Amino acid sequence: MNNPKPIAESFKKGQLKELLINVEHQRSLTKSIKKTLPSELAKHLMNASINEKGELVLIMDSPVWAARVRYYTKVMGDRRVMIKTIPHSYE
Repeated sequence: MNNPKPIAESFKKGQLKELLINVEHQRSLTKSIKKTLPSELAKHLMNASINEKGELVLIMDSPVWAARVRYYTKVMGDRRVMIKTIPHSYE
């Protein structure tokens, strides 16, 4: 089992800075992708990122909108696109 490390160690090693850079990159990419989508699709895009295989990963807020954006991905060029949805919790 991993022992928790003090957050101060992360500050010292620069890991948080790297994480913040990655988050900002994802925000910027998400904003750019939203501009290419029709507004009814864009408002359901939660996040966009590039995975280790170089694929564009789009996170949609529901399976219905994931299916709709899947048909629209031709506009995004030749890059392979992976579409996922946010898991919903049922309370």
